[in-house]
Amino acid sequence: MSFAASLLIASLAAAPATHSSEAKPFTLQQVLSAPYATSLTAAPQGNLFAWVEDAEGRHNLWVTGPDQPARQLTHNTQDDAQEIAQLAWAPDASAIAYTYGAESGANGKPANPAHLQRPTPVQIIVQPLAPGAQPILIGEGHAPLFTPDGHSLLFVHEGQIWTADPTNPSAAHQLIFDRGSASQLTLSPDGHLLAFISHRSEANQPSHSFLALYDLEAHTLSFPDPSTSNDSAPAFSPDGNQLAWLRSPFVPTREFAPARTSPNPWSIQLADLATGTTRTLFSPPPNKPGSVLPHLADAAARLFFATNTAVQFYSEADGWVHLYQIHTEGNPSVEWLTPGSFEVEDATLSNDRHYLVYSSNQASADAHSTDQDRRHLWRIDLTRLGAPVELTHGDGIEARPQVAANGMIAALVSDTHLPMHPAFIADDGTITHVRPNFVPADYPATLVTPRQVLFTTLDGLHLHGQLFVPNTPAPANTTRPAILFFHGGPNRQMLLGYPGMDYYSNAYAMNQYLTAQGFIVLSVNYRCGIGYGLDFRECKNAGADGGTEYNDVLAAAKYLRSLPGVDPKRIGIWGGSYGGYLTALALARNSDLFAAGVDFHGVHDWNLEDNASDWKQGSFAEQDAITAKARSSSPIASLALWRSPVLFIHGDNDPDVAYAQTPILAEALRAKGIPVEELIFPDELHGFLLHKDWLAAYQAAAAFFVRTLKP
Repeated sequence: MSFAASLLIASLAAAPATHSSEAKPFTLQQVLSAPYATSLTAAPQGNLFAWVEDAEGRHNLWVTGPDQPARQLTHNTQDDAQEIAQLAWAPDASAIAYTYGAESGANGKPANPAHLQRPTPVQIIVQPLAPGAQPILIGEGHAPLFTPDGHSLLFVHEGQIWTADPTNPSAAHQLIFDRGSASQLTLSPDGHLLAFISHRSEANQPSHSFLALYDLEAHTLSFPDPSTSNDSAPAFSPDGNQLAWLRSPFVPTREFAPARTSPNPWSIQLADLATGTTRTLFSPPPNKPGSVLPHLADAAARLFFATNTAVQFYSEADGWVHLYQIHTEGNPSVEWLTPGSFEVEDATLSNDRHYLVYSSNQASADAHSTDQDRRHLWRIDLTRLGAPVELTHGDGIEARPQVAANGMIAALVSDTHLPMHPAFIADDGTITHVRPNFVPADYPATLVTPRQVLFTTLDGLHLHGQLFVPNTPAPANTTRPAILFFHGGPNRQMLLGYPGMDYYSNAYAMNQYLTAQGFIVLSVNYRCGIGYGLDFRECKNAGADGGTEYNDVLAAAKYLRSLPGVDPKRIGIWGGSYGGYLTALALARNSDLFAAGVDFHGVHDWNLEDNASDWKQGSFAEQDAITAKARSSSPIASLALWRSPVLFIHGDNDPDVAYAQTPILAEALRAKGIPVEELIFPDELHGFLLHKDWLAAYQAAAAFFVRTLKP
């Protein structure tokens, strides 16, 4: 046990948690009622910012600036799974284009868990900012992008690039005819060239991708330097004369094999658009750290072309996700912009291209030792390179920064009590909340402050967790039931406050509610997660390749059992997706340690997943051995030891974890006489789209734990 963990045990034994006099009962409905914000984006001119707010399943578009109050642009009133996403500003900041609809389910079509009795395609809508202006329906599609003159809106429909006049959407038509499926649309500064990625596929073969270039004046399509590798992330130089993009190996690393190095490293390619020549600007050495593209959020910008002579990029050359820079002329040496043992996220380039603003878990100047489980904002001046400047610090969380054309910075911020919401960030770090009173009146006045805990596994890995202890002290000489929580991914990280992803914002609120019900809750950042470096994330023998993460489950249980006031016979476990896998694995292998569990859409037999071919590679004999190992790493392999009751929760249109995972395990357990409860949502996805389904799922889970863990 670590020194920090020992200190925590001493503090728990010495006194009850603070604020007990302020603690008041609250419901799940109340703690899930606070809106949370996503998709913050800055206007290309002026000082406006827009974002999407989800208030109990009602998705609406908002806009604000430092000299005007926040204003709601749309007025959707139903919890109907129709989401707003992919915001794109008009170049004069007079309107915002966005997509409206639901994510696709397992059948490849937009989901409809609200069972709306009408077609529900994903559509593109343009919303003018003028007061009282009516929305303009462009049509079905996604990835909207205005041309620099604002006269046309480009978008993708059924894999092809279309164009529409926002003032006459009925004239929308297909612009480019290409065999591939288009993504990552990027316009040159003058709007004459459109770069995009053309994804190609063949039956029973891995897909591949080319950088494509379309001349909007000549109406010609070309493919600069096609290769056997995969292309992504096109970025034009400020003068539009050069185009950079990423190139990565055609054959990815086998899933569950730690992707720490590669004999075929990625590269940055650079095209001179005047001469048509291309060259490799940068490629890391093979078989070294940094030879694999770093893990980033899917929507993150991967390349920045700040000046005509310098490109900024991410790398894990030192074992951590960092920003680097390389010049296109003269000295080709790489400059390390953000050195240190921390991870960089959400970098964005200022409108004048003078600096990058990013979020990271670097320890703040005020020596917050717990900042590895937070996010704060930093800025680096690209005009005169020096140490990054800390913009925010303290006990809050700041992420997803955006920079307006006038230099104003906004970000999504949260803390232990409030989920992500937009705020302005001053140069001195002052945070001004855009909507100070955005939570409902009956939202809980007090939530517990989770405490960072550190503990070590039997195989020597150091883990971080967040411990939630009820504000109300337990009666003398009594013990409490406790619950372990495991996030999904596994490339995720729970924080010391509300995280930025909606799925885990809800999970954090659920852990707060369980704590208010008298449970001690430990949220575990287990191996294979982000935030703690390459070696921690790219863990060995994980998942179908051995399930070594189970060592972390056992270490967390041991830690909980060591705490004063915890009843070792009343420990439960819950989690979703990969966390559901670990929940089921814990119940299957150690019902002696775990008295009950709630499993949200977990993997129960790795061989049932439709992407099993990602790790079943090699000769027939090798594939047979992989299959056997995958099954032995699955909960289904240890049913002989399963004794504890379980609640399964799953949507049957889940595109990420096969729905069959749940009924197959449920039937096997019932045949053994194990108590099984279930809550199934027809047409729901992996991350539930309906607020009412999250509420129902958490109410069922909380009631289940009360029945099974409380005397």
